[in-house]
Amino acid sequence: MNPKSTLPLKTIRDFIRYATTRLYNSEASFSHGYDNPVDEASFLVLRSLNIPLEYEEKFLEAKLTDDEREMILNNISRRCDELEPTAYITKEWWLTGFCFYVDDRALIPRSFIAELIKDHFGHLLKTTPRSILDMCTGSGCLAILLSMEFPGATVDAVDISQGALDVAQINISNYGLDGIVIPIRSDLFENLGSMKYDLIICNPPYVTEESMENLPGEYRHEPSLALAAGSDGMDVIKLLMKHAREHLNDGGLLVVELGDGAEAFKENFPQFPVQWLPCSGGPDQVFAITKESLP
Repeated sequence: MNPKSTLPLKTIRDFIRYATTRLYNSEASFSHGYDNPVDEASFLVLRSLNIPLEYEEKFLEAKLTDDEREMILNNISRRCDELEPTAYITKEWWLTGFCFYVDDRALIPRSFIAELIKDHFGHLLKTTPRSILDMCTGSGCLAILLSMEFPGATVDAVDISQGALDVAQINISNYGLDGIVIPIRSDLFENLGSMKYDLIICNPPYVTEESMENLPGEYRHEPSLALAAGSDGMDVIKLLMKHAREHLNDGGLLVVELGDGAEAFKENFPQFPVQWLPCSGGPDQVFAITKESLP
C-alpha cells in the first residue's frame, strides 16, 4: 500500500487504531498469545518500531516517517491478509514475562509447562534437579526458563529440526546460557546414548490429522513437523513413554504437555498412574509421572 494513500494516518495512535480495525475485519484468529485485536494491534505497531510496550503512552502521538508508515502498513497487511502470526513479523514473543526470538523455523513460544515451573510442577520435584532434558525444545524457551529456575543444572535442549535448534541457539546466547543450555539434534532419544536426567519435560507435536486440516491460517505458517502427530495425536508421545524410563535417574520426573489429547492418552496408556497438573488451560493439559511409576 502506498503510504501517501493513507495520509490521515500520522501518529502511532492512528496506526494502532487502524491495525485494530483491520484485525477486527480480517479472518485472523487470536490463539498465539493475545486474545483480542486491540492488544495485538498495539504490540504489532509498537514492536515493529522497536518501542518497548511500557512506553506506549509516551509515544502515542509521535508521527511516523514515510518509511516507517510503509513498513507498518506492510506488517499490518502481512498479519491481516496473509494471516502471518505477529510473532513472526516482529521476530519476538513473550512467555511468562520473558522475551524470546522466534521465526518460522520454530513454533511460537507457548506452553502450559512454562507456568508450572515456578512451583516445581506441583511440588512433585522432591530434590533440585541437576540434569534436565527439554525434549522437542523448538525455540528453546522452556529449556531457558528451566535453567533460570534451576541455575545449578545443565539443560539439554533436544529437537529433530536443525532450524529450530538454530533459533534456540539465538535465545540461549541472548540469555547468556551458552555451555549451560546445550542444543542437541536428535530424533527423540536417538542421539542421547545412555544419558540420564533428573527431569525430562516435553511439549511434543500432538495435533491429530483431522485437526491439522482445520487449523486457523496462522498455524499454517508454523512448521508442521512441530504440530502433526498422527491420527490420534499420540505418535510422538507413544515413543516418549516407551523410552523415557531408561533416560531418567532414580526419583526422576517426566512432565508432558498433550493439549486436548487426554482421552487418547488414557485409551493408549490406561495403566500409567500419571498425575495431572492443573494449569490455565484446564485440569488435563499436562501430566507428570515418576520413573518408578513408569512400567
